[in-house]
Amino acid sequence: MGSHKKEANMKSKKHFVLLASTFLACSAIVPVVAKESTKLVDAMAATILRQEEQKSIKLTFPIKGEEVKILKPAVVKYIAAMKEQAKSITKNDYTLHDFYITGGSDKGKTYENDTDKVDIRDYWDGGTMSSKSKKVSLIFDTKGFGDNQVYNVVYGLKDDLSDGVEVRAENGFATISNLLERKTYYWKVVAGEYESAIESFNTPDGFRMITADGIQNIRDMGGRPVAGGKHIKQGLIFRGGEMVESDYQASGSTHHANLNEYNKKVMREELGIKYEFDLRGDEEANNIVNSPLYDEDYQDIEYERIPNIPAYDYFFDKITHNNYEYVARIKDMFLAFKNANEKHVYFHCWGGADRTGTVGFLLGGLLGMSYTDLIIDYELTTFANNYRPHTANDSKNVYRFPAMINRIMTNCKDAQGNQIYSPDKTISEMIETVLVDYVGLSKQDILDIKANLLED
Repeated sequence: MGSHKKEANMKSKKHFVLLASTFLACSAIVPVVAKESTKLVDAMAATILRQEEQKSIKLTFPIKGEEVKILKPAVVKYIAAMKEQAKSITKNDYTLHDFYITGGSDKGKTYENDTDKVDIRDYWDGGTMSSKSKKVSLIFDTKGFGDNQVYNVVYGLKDDLSDGVEVRAENGFATISNLLERKTYYWKVVAGEYESAIESFNTPDGFRMITADGIQNIRDMGGRPVAGGKHIKQGLIFRGGEMVESDYQASGSTHHANLNEYNKKVMREELGIKYEFDLRGDEEANNIVNSPLYDEDYQDIEYERIPNIPAYDYFFDKITHNNYEYVARIKDMFLAFKNANEKHVYFHCWGGADRTGTVGFLLGGLLGMSYTDLIIDYELTTFANNYRPHTANDSKNVYRFPAMINRIMTNCKDAQGNQIYSPDKTISEMIETVLVDYVGLSKQDILDIKANLLED
């Protein structure tokens, strides 16, 4: 991982040998000039070589495995508070337990027990959009290069940067975003034929938010630890808000255009989305039949709408009362999750909060996320300026997380009429029962979903 200065110098020497040979060839014809020409060539070569030897690029940050932050400060503080509070949980956090508040008012702060005291409103200021990846600056110093020198930063996950992504640098730094969590990255700077040494940095454990300017509330479902010590694979399944090509009106509301060439590139190339599940109603989605990402150059993307999917406890009401209106499409979605290694999936509603949050709870819970992480994932939507507390039902029935939990715990039965909840049963086991008994997934489908989406 050393400098390529010697290689650059060798190329410079070859250039001057060629130049010198040309002058010496002329000297055979004009001997008097030859001697002076040789001296001039030698002087020029020595000068340029000294300049080449004086060139340097020094990477200054991040280096030597330093850790960088990939989430906005408010989000980092909120997650840390939730994790610290979770240390007090004495019961299995992969079950639905009574540590967390399961009801209350959405007016002001209400603490109904002595344990669950983290209020997301203490970390969200009510207006700042923090639901995006934090930009990371890769900083370097240079010496001996001209004012017009172009610099490019190359970064990747392989130590030889054979997988490197190139980004143009300006004023001694380049910014990158949407980094994976819990990874070691490598980087270098390239200036023409000259390359710096390679350095490394690390990203922390945490949730992965995505920046795709205009498209709101995008998160990677991967990265989370699950029961048994594995993690959900990153970069395969994403949740978020709608994608709109042009403004339109639906049910008295305006859906604003939010797509541009930049965020299309993020969704297509960075995230690799090949399957879009749209949880909006037909009118709400402007009756589109193809993904907004689809065009002549990007045809390999499937689009499916599940127009009548309810959220929270209403989802379980419909699914367990033999309402088959949308069951087949929900099954399609979970089968697509199973094959997300081949086709990355994006599921969304309008704002990526309620219907999307319910599906996120089902998928994360099935894969074995802890109750704490499921709550964090749900509440992170708040940082998209869409307040979603786990502690209360909205008086207008917009958000109903406690109602969903209470529904599962008190009145959700399997196909044989037995209550699916018991204190010792994991969240994963309960959701598996719902998906097998009512959605129509097989036991093998469940095993395949977990095998394909989990890693050591």
